[in-house]
Amino acid sequence: MSRRGWGLVAAATALVVVLGIWQWRRHAAEQARIAERNAAELTAIERGVASLVARARADALAPGISAAFALPDGRVGTAVAGFADVEAKQPITPDTRFLAGSVGKSFHAALAVSLAHDGIVDLDAPIARWIGKEKWFERLPNAHALTLRHLLQHRSGLIDHVWTLRFVARELQLRFFESDELIPTEEMIEIALDREPKFPAGEGFAYGDTNYVLAGLVMERATGRSDFDLIEERFLARLELDGIVAARSRRIPGLAAGYQLPVNPFLLPAKMTDENGLRIHPMLESTAGGFAANPRSLVRWAKALFEGEALPDGAVQEMIRDTVPVGDGRRYGLGLYEYDTPLGRAFGHSGYFPGYRSGLLYFPDAKIAVAVQTNRDFAVDTDALLLAIARRVVRDPGSSR
Repeated sequence: MSRRGWGLVAAATALVVVLGIWQWRRHAAEQARIAERNAAELTAIERGVASLVARARADALAPGISAAFALPDGRVGTAVAGFADVEAKQPITPDTRFLAGSVGKSFHAALAVSLAHDGIVDLDAPIARWIGKEKWFERLPNAHALTLRHLLQHRSGLIDHVWTLRFVARELQLRFFESDELIPTEEMIEIALDREPKFPAGEGFAYGDTNYVLAGLVMERATGRSDFDLIEERFLARLELDGIVAARSRRIPGLAAGYQLPVNPFLLPAKMTDENGLRIHPMLESTAGGFAANPRSLVRWAKALFEGEALPDGAVQEMIRDTVPVGDGRRYGLGLYEYDTPLGRAFGHSGYFPGYRSGLLYFPDAKIAVAVQTNRDFAVDTDALLLAIARRVVRDPGSSR
């Protein structure tokens, strides 16, 4: 090739390089503008949500409230107000954990659906297949008619052992006179035995933790492993939900002190923590709950559950199909309530543990999730705050991107 030809090749190559650099810089500048705009939008929503949280705390004179929201594109925002520990003047942060109570039912129900997908359990088979040889099984109301689906949907006809005098007395005995910290699973189930069922299996609805304690035992017998180990493995670790932990100990890292009225149903102290951690063992909930969480990780869980990350494609539909009325306008699936709201249909769960309240909602039409947790179990209207936050998120133009 002539010298002139080589010169033309070099010039063309230089032009391509210059154009490539210009395109890269233009793309990088555009990406920077998008990131800056997204950050500004997220900050604006966070400010609005922070105002709602601060007002709710002031109205209820609550120790503290923490909230989070997840946008359709996965961005997560947080807002906090108040103290994780009032006496120590320790402020709440987005990382502060709260006992999540029955919000944990969404994890246990999701585990059941996951195990059913793998062929390890059958939601509609009699639970006698797995626990029929237990010496107490024949004393269980509706024993031979019960399925996992009945238990997960509170359609078993069983009583709720938690609100019996026998359970309260047993917990008091444990707290004051024994060195053990937990009531064995079978002993909790024992409270529900030898009773007339509330209704035939599958023909009514009666919410109760006994259903989930029994469902947890079924899954444990089917797998030979702890439900909590499986939930950590299948969901928490894989989805990197670091803010959610199984409440296996009285000492939970980053846990807020919970507060309740001095006179309360379980005769517990007004402040639920002391220098030794929680005043009662949180795993007294067993597989009816059993988790500590922060709102940021809860909204990420809701997004993962409903948008195909937590379960195989379409499996979440098993949790929300054929919901049943509960008598107050809501309906119940498997570990999830269905709500009709001014913003459309929503799914989620509320949670109570002495000293703590939690709430989680996912709005499938808007593809947003909101969560609220507080370290006092009375006076804070978490349902109203969840809806107010959702309204604020949905009305923002940026949240639909």
